[in-house]
Amino acid sequence: MEEVEYQVMAQVEDTHFWFVGTRGMVRDCLLAASLPPNPKILDLGCGTGGTMKALAGLGDFVGLDMSEEAVRLATKRTGNPCVIGTADHIPFDDATFDALLALDVFEHIPDDLAAVREARRVLKMGGALIATVPCHPWLFSEHDRALHHVRRYTRSGFLTLLGEASFRPQRVTYTNTFLFPAVAMVRTFGRLRKKDSPASDAQMRLGPLNGILSGIFQFERRLLRHMNMPFGLSLLVLAR
Repeated sequence: MEEVEYQVMAQVEDTHFWFVGTRGMVRDCLLAASLPPNPKILDLGCGTGGTMKALAGLGDFVGLDMSEEAVRLATKRTGNPCVIGTADHIPFDDATFDALLALDVFEHIPDDLAAVREARRVLKMGGALIATVPCHPWLFSEHDRALHHVRRYTRSGFLTLLGEASFRPQRVTYTNTFLFPAVAMVRTFGRLRKKDSPASDAQMRLGPLNGILSGIFQFERRLLRHMNMPFGLSLLVLAR
């Protein structure tokens, strides 16, 4: 993604409602995955380290990102080992990890099947893949261009992709459900305005609205402990 987005991420990801809310949902999913004690976990596309920081204590984390700036920031912010690499050529041996987090990663990769197969390769037998991806190709917008997304997925398309790499989904749910109508409207009308320099939603200054949106995400997180959401902006999948 644009280099400026890494600086934005490092500044806002510890408090921004979307980052905090999504990581809370991933935490619940990771705890439900019944991993062995002291699991070794790869944060694929670790960005500036916010996920590893938020999930500290749940395992021994290793970060991987293709950006030198992201790896520098992630190492500084978390103290975890972080390496430079790409999702379609992961620089680790077969069967290294008990779990792999791919949070908004596969949509960046032109050959996403190669990336999913690499995730399968570096996971131990029975290891857990927890992935989030943006949904609905018709919502592709300036936000996606700023983050260098190649695509947004359909639910069936992403599950087919996982199946081609021999993953079997154990849980599939949409997330970011309650904000779906508002965001869909903003993204749709936003396409009518061309920008010279596209910017992600993370650059929006939310002020007090951040607290309100955080509360909405926390409510959704509680619901997700008991049910799957029928629609939303993103898809969350636990697969083995």
